[in-house]
Amino acid sequence: MRMTPKPLAVKEVNQHLQPLPLPPKQAPVAKSPVMMAEHAARHRYVLSELRRSLTIAAVLFVLLIVLYFLLR
Repeated sequence: MRMTPKPLAVKEVNQHLQPLPLPPKQAPVAKSPVMMAEHAARHRYVLSELRRSLTIAAVLFVLLIVLYFLLR
């Protein structure tokens, strides 16, 4: 005996969608010079470490290219 599937009932929803209330836009708060100075002092080493890391990466990249042509 073979059973045929019955279609599911579809419910109609007549609700009006209302947009969510958005918070008023506020002007960005400017940071005080003291906070910026603290931030700069806390991360003063980043630029030197980034420069050193990029130099090492460049040297390794050149070394790989040289080795490619030498070991070919």
